[in-house]
Amino acid sequence: MRYLHPIQGHEKFVASGRYRFFRDGQALQKAEAWTIHAHPDGAEFIRVDADSRSEDGKSILVEALQNAEKELLRFDIRYENANFEGGIKTLRASYHIAEGWMQVGYALNGAERAYLEMELPAGAMIDIPLLLLRGRTVMEMAGCEGKALSVFVPMFEHAQLFPGIVRTIQSPMEYVADDLVSIGKLPIKTRRYRYVDQAVSYWIDAHGVVIKRVNAFRQQEFVVLISDYAQRKQQR
Repeated sequence: MRYLHPIQGHEKFVASGRYRFFRDGQALQKAEAWTIHAHPDGAEFIRVDADSRSEDGKSILVEALQNAEKELLRFDIRYENANFEGGIKTLRASYHIAEGWMQVGYALNGAERAYLEMELPAGAMIDIPLLLLRGRTVMEMAGCEGKALSVFVPMFEHAQLFPGIVRTIQSPMEYVADDLVSIGKLPIKTRRYRYVDQAVSYWIDAHGVVIKRVNAFRQQEFVVLISDYAQRKQQR
């Protein structure tokens, strides 16, 4: 697994895993490996390596820090896609969230680093489009069924939409049922959620980790399954 910064001595292992991607039952040449480590104050440091260089040329490394209350404080991105003509080929960005504001330092396509800041609506959710970081967002959305939500979605690829977009939407997620999902010989208790249009379903465990996702798109079925899942240990 690649990372932006190595694990530090004060970090304590919490969990790790890898997502595998399939289209109509055939494995794709892409994966998202991840780890979670705890800091002494209860904050958690999350590392994600989304590697689809052999599939579509894309590489995304993300590190995120959330406090003991699971509130996102910052996240750093290194994005590369040499094959993306007309789009972002390289991006280095750091997002810092505090008191309703987001400050972003970034360098697009090797240009000099620039800075901007934007105000977030009160209570806005941050929806980073990577599997590990989506679990709790899906659960929070489902818990707000029927309510209007403000959601900030970071944009990694399209310069005209960078650093991201804020949308106000009705909660698109709903809880369906408790399910038992078997990954190899490991049975995992999950709660199943789905978009209200029923196009995408998520199976999420008690720790907010996505175990499985199924997406029906253009008469194709895309499935993501977790593997090498080391469940988190009791903190002392």
